[in-house]
Amino acid sequence: MYLSWSAFYEGKSDAQYFNVIIPRLLDDIIRISGKRPCDIGEFPALEFGIGDRSFDKVAAEICQRKNEFHIIFVHADLGGRGLAANVAQRREQLIQKAQEICDFNAQIAVMLSPEKEVEAWALADLTAIKAALGVNEISHHLVPDTPLAAERLLDPKASLEAIIRSVTNRRSTARNILVRIAQEQSIDQLRRANSFKMFEVSLRNALTHAGFLE
Repeated sequence: MYLSWSAFYEGKSDAQYFNVIIPRLLDDIIRISGKRPCDIGEFPALEFGIGDRSFDKVAAEICQRKNEFHIIFVHADLGGRGLAANVAQRREQLIQKAQEICDFNAQIAVMLSPEKEVEAWALADLTAIKAALGVNEISHHLVPDTPLAAERLLDPKASLEAIIRSVTNRRSTARNILVRIAQEQSIDQLRRANSFKMFEVSLRNALTHAGFLE
C-alpha cells in the first residue's frame, strides 16, 4: 500500500521545512495507528501553485490531477495580527473552488497553519536547534522555553535569525537551518504546540477518510 500526498505552500522556505516534517509525521501516525503498513511518499507527488498561484488556476490543476494523490496539504501562516479567520477562509476558498469545478472531496484536504509563521514550529525544540547549528549552547534568552512560548513570539522569523547570528559567522541561511531543524525535531515535542495539535487533528481526519486509519 502506498500513501501519496500533495501540497500547496505559501513560500519556498515553508515548502522545504514541511517536505521534511510531513513525511516524518505521516510515518509516525501510520506506523502506530495505521490499518496496515504502507510506504509513504518522501516528497509531495504534486506541489501546486509553483508558477501561477491564482486560486482558479490551482483549483483547476488540483481537479486535473486529483487521482494522483490521497490527501492534499493546504498551507497558510496565521500571522501575528488576529488574522486566523481570514487565513481559514483563504485556505477554504481554494478547496471550495476545486469543489465547484470537479466536486473535489474536501475531506482529504489538510489545513496547515503554524502560529504566525513556520519558524514558530522550528523554535519548538531547543535540542533540534542546537543540533542543526552544530553547537552545545545557545543563550537562553534567545530561545523560547516551550513550544507554547514559541507560538507566543511576536516575530518567530526574526527570533530564529537572531539565534543563527549569535552562534555562527558562516553564511548559513535561515532556510537551510529550517531544513536541518526539521530533520532533527522531535515529533512529540512539536505536539506540545497548539497549532501543531490542530494540524495533526486535520491530518488524522483526512487519513481516516482516505482509508489509512480506523
